[in-house]
Amino acid sequence: MLARQIMQKNLVTVPFKSSVQEAAAKMKEHNVGSVLVLEDGAKLKGMITDRDIAIEVVANNKDPRLTCVCDVMSQDIITAEADVDIDSAMRIMNRARVMRLPLMENGKLVGIISLADLAVAMKEHIDQFMGLEEAALKG
Repeated sequence: MLARQIMQKNLVTVPFKSSVQEAAAKMKEHNVGSVLVLEDGAKLKGMITDRDIAIEVVANNKDPRLTCVCDVMSQDIITAEADVDIDSAMRIMNRARVMRLPLMENGKLVGIISLADLAVAMKEHIDQFMGLEEAALKG
């Protein structure tokens, strides 16, 4: 199974110069724990998570309305091609110790997968296998 088959295509993003407050509002609106940070509406520059906001802004008593996401976001974002198989995607995420993996196609951001997406896909895979095994035993 390929990452593109399970990726989230409706990306939650904010512009590079957005405030942390704007990013947090997007997270709340879309019920997500992170937003991708884009420059010029398309180029992936980073990612900001609810954890980044808690540790870098709230814990340091910074004003989220005056703090730029560009000062708080993770910048060295690990990405993968959308056609990577999900086993490889899991290895990439495990090695990088990340919970979310943006997916690219021809240098453009096209989706994102999370550990939760992978867990659901793996469960479906296991369920299918168990169904085949059960059918074979009855067979």
